[in-house]
Parts: sequence; structure tokens; C-alpha cells
Amino acid sequence: MISKLSNLIAQNIVKFIYEKSGFAVIVCDETGTIIADSAQTRIGVQHSGSKRILTTNIDSLAISAADQEADVTGRIREGLNIAIEVDGVKLGTFGIGGRLEIVSPVARIAAGMVIMMLRDEELKDVIRNQVEVLSTSVEQAASAVQQTAASAQEVASISQTIANEAQEGQNQIKSTASILELIRRVAKQTNLLGLNAAIEAARAGEQGRGFSVVAGEVRKLAEESNRSANEISVILLEFQNVIQKITASSLRNSAITHEQAQANQEIAKLVEGVQQVSLELHDLASKL
Repeated sequence: MISKLSNLIAQNIVKFIYEKSGFAVIVCDETGTIIADSAQTRIGVQHSGSKRILTTNIDSLAISAADQEADVTGRIREGLNIAIEVDGVKLGTFGIGGRLEIVSPVARIAAGMVIMMLRDEELKDVIRNQVEVLSTSVEQAASAVQQTAASAQEVASISQTIANEAQEGQNQIKSTASILELIRRVAKQTNLLGLNAAIEAARAGEQGRGFSVVAGEVRKLAEESNRSANEISVILLEFQNVIQKITASSLRNSAITHEQAQANQEIAKLVEGVQQVSLELHDLASKL
């Protein structure tokens, strides 16, 4: 709601009317004080006619040529003072000196122009405020989207790292399985050697008894190695199944988070576009 007549608007309308018509012009505020004067000599002076309009029910006050002639002080000039009224509230007055039949329509047009300028300024203030609010909201949205995009990208990166590590674990399991297979083959060969040694010891009779004991221990060692290799192989198989599930889950999660990150980046680009429009609006609003 318009509550005050600005000095800038008053000065602009006084300058415009004076330059176009040559008539002396003044504008008074809500207290009846002159705030704009085409002659630049009475600014700050209390105007009695204006004060009368503002404090009574009259909307205008005309000074005729006869009134001017009758004034012995020489201070009264023919002309018209009219209220500048917005939504039933008197915000000031517009005064113009000259023949009433000429200046009366000018005064009413000028008062209407002041009201239009006041409403225009009010609208501009609303636009400026709305643009300011919009700019703040867009900046906050841009910041939030950037943080979300960064978080999603980080999650995607972590998920990919986990998947890579899990894949490396699978590779290590395969390498270990190869080593176990080698152990089995060695155990098998050792078992055969132990068996051959036992046969040779039996042929040697009493002289091969000690060698027979050693051959038996070699065979036991081969059997234990083979059994241990089989147990480890079972454990590795179970571990491999778990790793495969982790890898699959990590890859799925990585794909999803990567898509989310891309979507967030697209949103960020859109927000950047809105932010640019907001900046342009802000710049435009500042020029209103």
C-alpha cells in the first residue's frame, strides 16, 4: 500500500510540467510542506493552502484572478492546488500557478500522473522484493543440488571402489585355488612316493624297517596336506560366493548411484539456468 509521496517523484513531476508548460509548479507532502518547487526557492516552506486541503474535506483550492487582485500582500497568485489522493488517503498536494481555465486541467492531469507514478513505484518495489526472494530461494536450491550431486557422486565412487576391491578379492581367490590345486598334485605325488617307498622297504625286509616308518610318515603328511587343501577349497568356494554377491550388489548400487548422480547433475544444470534467469531478473529489477 502506498503510504508516502517520495521527493524524487515530486521533483520529477514538477520538472516535467514546468519544462512542458512554463507554469510555476509546487508539490507538498502530507504535512503541507513544499518538497518540490520549479523555482527552487520555497522547498521546506509550509503552504497554507495545501495544509487546508490536507486537513479538511476539500479536494482542491482555487485562487482566481480576482482573489489575486484583492490580495494586498502580493503573495497570492492565481492558480490551483489539488489533492494527491490514493485509496482515499491524501498523500500531498499539487499546485500550479496561471489562469484557472488553462491550469485546472493541467493540475488534474498532473495529480493523476503522480498517482500513476506512485502505483508504478509500488509495483516495482513488489517486483524487486519478489525477485530478491526468488534469488535467495534459487541460490539455496542450487547449493542443495550441488551438495546432493557431490554426495551421490561420492557414493557412486565408493560403490565402484568396493566392486573393484571385491573383484580383486575374486582374483585372489582364483590364485589361491590354483595354489591349492598345486598342493593337491604335490600331495598326490608325495603319497605315491610314500607308497613306493613302503613297497621298497617291504622288499628290503629288516633292513628297510626304518625307511618304512619314514615312508609312512610321508604318506600321512601327504594325506593331511590333501585333506587341508580340500577343506580350504570348500571355505574359499563359500567365500567366493559371498564375494560374488558383494560384487553384484556393489555394481548394482554403483549403477544406481551413478544414474542418480547424472540426474542430479542435470537438475543442477537446470537450476543453474534458473539461477541465471534470476540474476537477469535481479539486474532488471534494480534498473526499474
